[in-house]
Amino acid sequence: MSFSFWETCAESFSSLKPLDLVILNAGTCEYIDARSFDAALYSRVMRVNVEGTANCLQFLIPQIKEGGSLALMGSSSSFLPLPKAEAYGASKAAIYYLAQTLRISLKPAKICVSYIAPGFVETPLTDRNDFPMPMRVDVNYASAQIQKGLAKGNWLIHFPKNFTWLLKAIGVLPARLQQFLIAKALA
Repeated sequence: MSFSFWETCAESFSSLKPLDLVILNAGTCEYIDARSFDAALYSRVMRVNVEGTANCLQFLIPQIKEGGSLALMGSSSSFLPLPKAEAYGASKAAIYYLAQTLRISLKPAKICVSYIAPGFVETPLTDRNDFPMPMRVDVNYASAQIQKGLAKGNWLIHFPKNFTWLLKAIGVLPARLQQFLIAKALA
């Protein structure tokens, strides 16, 4: 991007009043056929999901007031590896790590950082999926869960709980057992 673009961003964001809450919800998803790995696809997903978030953080973190909150949108796919989601899952795992480090780094500034890890939410993005999406929730439910979690200052906001707890439980198993269970579930 050109230098003037970044100057315009810096100028626009610096004119904001101190912010109480910033929610960054950059997201795209493209699925990979691992046998025909597509590096360009991988780069596109990382550029939107990770670099897009980083670009916003550069300008928005300085604008968050002391006692404010920052929430990064991730995915429950960051809890364990899922086939076809090599790019998407890796990008959301990067956001998970970023949120964890920012939570520590921004604590002295009294900025509360949350990581939002939804399961499947009914959106135009998930409408494109050609596979079963267990326990998919609507946007109103997702919004209510996010609002509730942010109001409590929760580090991890994940839903629907019966789905995300299952993924988290599988995610703490040894990698070999995770891979066996995932392969069995998808067979």
